[in-house]
Amino acid sequence: MCSFLNLTAVLAAIIDSLTLSIVVPAYNEESRLPATLDLIAAWLGSSPYADAEVLVVDDGSKDSTASVVQRFATLDLRFHLLQNPGNRGKGYAVRHGMLEAKAPWILFTDADLSAPIAEIHKLFQAAERTGAADAIGSRALNRELIGVHQQRWRELSGMFF
Repeated sequence: MCSFLNLTAVLAAIIDSLTLSIVVPAYNEESRLPATLDLIAAWLGSSPYADAEVLVVDDGSKDSTASVVQRFATLDLRFHLLQNPGNRGKGYAVRHGMLEAKAPWILFTDADLSAPIAEIHKLFQAAERTGAADAIGSRALNRELIGVHQQRWRELSGMFF
């Protein structure tokens, strides 16, 4: 006797097992995305979130951003391309990704990984310690808490602007 798996049930089980969704808004990021996606994939492979989904939201790019993500997604099924109907702005792209995310925890990060993805544990620890449902990372903190500083002129211009 032959039995068939119910594809809907299998997909539901996979979605239920997700612990983390990562949303990456992208506009004209074809040159930056390969390294970023490689870093995210490597981090996922060595983290407790190996089952995470990564949603790259193309915000109507004029370059090959979508193609870069599609090629990556064929190699790693955790990666998915979402496309906005034209260039709607970063806020729209973030919202689109957040609404499509399926995991209970959602990380939004920029395509340049300006905040290192390996530091996500700090957000989880802060949420767990305080019992919060969410956590927001910020570089506008007590300067003494920053472990790795940028060049002084960059830090000063960041504070100024």
